[in-house]
Amino acid sequence: MRSDLFAIGGFELHTYGLMMAIGFVLCYLLARRLARQTGRNPAMVDTLIMVAAVCGIIGARLVYVLQFWNEPQGQTGLSFAEAPMQIFQLWKGGLVYYGGFIAATLGILVYGLMRRTVEPVRALLDYCVVFVPLGQAFGRVGCFFHGCCFGGRTDSALGVSFPSGSPAWSAQVREGLLSPYATHALPVWPTQLFEAAGCALLFGALWWVYKRRRENLGLCCGLYAMAYGALRFIGECLRDDPRGDRLFGLTFSQNVSLALMVLGFGFLWFAFRESKDGTEHR
Repeated sequence: MRSDLFAIGGFELHTYGLMMAIGFVLCYLLARRLARQTGRNPAMVDTLIMVAAVCGIIGARLVYVLQFWNEPQGQTGLSFAEAPMQIFQLWKGGLVYYGGFIAATLGILVYGLMRRTVEPVRALLDYCVVFVPLGQAFGRVGCFFHGCCFGGRTDSALGVSFPSGSPAWSAQVREGLLSPYATHALPVWPTQLFEAAGCALLFGALWWVYKRRRENLGLCCGLYAMAYGALRFIGECLRDDPRGDRLFGLTFSQNVSLALMVLGFGFLWFAFRESKDGTEHR
């Protein structure tokens, strides 16, 4: 678990940023490869990546800032309300996946509507969603090295002990569970790695399905929404990091996960209905 790799002058390389960069490049290369294999224009991938990246980062940061507006941040101990310039310090972390996912989806949806005469919007969404879990997997590995998104305490052999100064260590010290002189936190579930493994498997499944059943519009979208929604909902039950206020007794991510699963069911229903009827709708 190493959050910072090295620093040269004023430049610092963080493990989370490195993992995100690797995931971004790999998704880009594989997206171009799948485009060639399925008759798409690989040059279109450049536009899709740009739209998804810009919208995703803005959305992920915006939701985090709104969710933790009055919470102290990092080493400064100041909230966004007290020091608004912290909003732009993305290199210090602070992104909410679902915020990025929703914003990126809206961006791609707008792009798809602009070119709906070329192909159905759902066909474009199916293609894009294949690579979402791969990017998530690398992001969660980055979370593990940084120590954020940690799980609850456990005595299981799968438990991990984060070093002093890590988010889990700091949380346990604040709760009085740990001495401030302790070198490691008490063992917690490695929820980051659980989700990373689940996302990697989901990517493999979506890649396989898309290459064989992409004519069933909405099928990949539905499978992703159902599978990831369930994975994230269960993962939230194991997490113990601060996640803002609860709604209906559930975290923000759990509420969005339920909505995502309902949406996924709708995509699957239309995909199988149209497949059975032999129709294709735009």
